[in-house]
Amino acid sequence: MTIFLFLIIADIVILVLESIFPFQHYNQYIVANFDLIVSILLIFFLAINFFFFENIKKYFPNLLIIILAVIPFEFIFLSIWGYDMGAGVYTILYVFRILHLFALLYTLKLLGSNFISFSKQNGLGYGIIAITAIFIIGSVLFYIFEFNLNPNIVVFEDAIWFSLVSVTTTGYGDIVPFTLAGRVTAAFLIVSGVSFATFATASLASSIFQKFREEKVTRDKELDEQNKLLIEKFEKTRDELNEIKGMIKKLEK
Repeated sequence: MTIFLFLIIADIVILVLESIFPFQHYNQYIVANFDLIVSILLIFFLAINFFFFENIKKYFPNLLIIILAVIPFEFIFLSIWGYDMGAGVYTILYVFRILHLFALLYTLKLLGSNFISFSKQNGLGYGIIAITAIFIIGSVLFYIFEFNLNPNIVVFEDAIWFSLVSVTTTGYGDIVPFTLAGRVTAAFLIVSGVSFATFATASLASSIFQKFREEKVTRDKELDEQNKLLIEKFEKTRDELNEIKGMIKKLEK
């Protein structure tokens, strides 16, 4: 389930980036297919809930939003009109893409309620939001600063790739910043990536220890209740034995 939620998040991030700067035709095709896969998985998940768990009724009030979330508009428009769609058709696609994005965000909130609650407890959710925003903004800024000045930044996807390898502190070295602003952006991405990795590790470790503490408290409480019951049974048995002794003494007299 967690992997599925991260796939939805990845789909949202990619569609947001494509909405800012149009991708190359080949990459548009990849994005459309990835969005199609996420839509199919979402339909499959809802079908499982309907046929096996029968709890799909809780999604009925948000049925229109879910329909917008499961329709792969990108794939449909590219399949019908191709890459050379007119400005009018592309505008319609852009509007549907924005609606699709908001629907995916809302569906993510519906499906990931447990994960969101878990993230709020340890602050991991805020970290994910922050690093995602930094990744998107960093990609845009690096493209603006380096485009036409850096021979390795030809299309927006190059800036996305650089931001990805920077924020994950991989650093392949195939793309390096030429401008001072680009270097500052790269440094900020690297520091943010390291900080998020540290924060995420600490948050998960804290959650694990908290889980152990809660389980220990629960076990201790159960043991206390069991000890209390044993003491009550012992006292009851002792009282019954004293009554029997008293009856025996009376009979002896």
